[in-house]
Amino acid sequence: MQPELFTRENIHTLEWPATADGQYARNYLLPIMNDPQKYISNVHNTQLMIAKVDDVIIPITLTDFHAENTYTVSPYSHYVSYGGFEEVKHLHNPPVEVLIKLIMNPVAWYFKRAELDKVVYVNNYLLSTNLYPSVNSEQLSALSEALPLWFPDRVIVFRSVDQRKNPHIYQALEKNNFEMVLSRQVWYMDPAEAMRTRQYKEDMRVLRKNGYEVVDGKNLSDDELIRALHLYNLLYLEKYSYYNPQFTFEFMKLARDQGTLYLRALKRDGKINAVMGFFIRNETMTQPLFGYDTSLPQEEGLYRLLTLITLQEGLQRNLLVHASGGVGKFKKVRGGKSVTEYNAVFAKHLPAWRQRPWKLIKTISKYAIPYFQKMDF
Repeated sequence: MQPELFTRENIHTLEWPATADGQYARNYLLPIMNDPQKYISNVHNTQLMIAKVDDVIIPITLTDFHAENTYTVSPYSHYVSYGGFEEVKHLHNPPVEVLIKLIMNPVAWYFKRAELDKVVYVNNYLLSTNLYPSVNSEQLSALSEALPLWFPDRVIVFRSVDQRKNPHIYQALEKNNFEMVLSRQVWYMDPAEAMRTRQYKEDMRVLRKNGYEVVDGKNLSDDELIRALHLYNLLYLEKYSYYNPQFTFEFMKLARDQGTLYLRALKRDGKINAVMGFFIRNETMTQPLFGYDTSLPQEEGLYRLLTLITLQEGLQRNLLVHASGGVGKFKKVRGGKSVTEYNAVFAKHLPAWRQRPWKLIKTISKYAIPYFQKMDF
């Protein structure tokens, strides 16, 4: 098998596979390929390309440093701007926060100098979580051999690799000399198991008490889409970090009109107060769009209600729920199980000075992973 690479210049020659994953990739990637910032405004200095191996479509992003890049295209934003400088505030330990920031300043300088952001991200849909299609070890090996030839001056990084859903991907990449570097802790939830927890029953009671209607996103008006985007921004940008993807109204329209996300909204008295959007791949679902009106009282329970309808959608379709990272204790009491997610990194074709920052991150990973697991991040 010979992998093929497609850019904006030759994308018209790509024969899209007549599979569910192939058609989804076409609906999602073709519009974004022409102008990524039209759909995610904080994607800078980034080209979106497509690799095809047999009938498997794998999106690829090429990025160069930009201080305001979303972490989904930038390892610098991931490990330094977001993970280094912003995440420490969640430790709620001012002396430790000061110490970490003092350490991070020279690290940030070094990572810029060592061109950490000169990367190719593989299987990158520009989202927080990138589910893998059905891809076998031979196809991964063929792609692993082709990537350094296509991009001889860049580090190759497969995003969103873990040993829960895709152990064969982890093993195949290790066999091809990729090194596993910590990305984050993520959570998987089995809806059938979650239903048996006391919290699930309590969440159902809150849904009935607060009188929300669950609305199919296909029926949302443009004004309601604008409201839905605002709710995402309130949670993921204003509360968490502006290094999360900054979706635009065009992204929301693409989700509604092309079905690139299944949208669900919680509506009461004619007003949407919470929204979630998920996609499905390889018997798993994940929710890159999640948001609610953070000005409403906590008793509304909007985050827990969004989680509830996520689990209900998963149960209805017999899917495993990839619940992404964060709020681990909340997910744990609803049956969630954590697993370490990795960036699989290949840099052996590059000079030693380009490899060193990734070796440093891997060394730090050895100490960070047990801590993340202990703290249920």
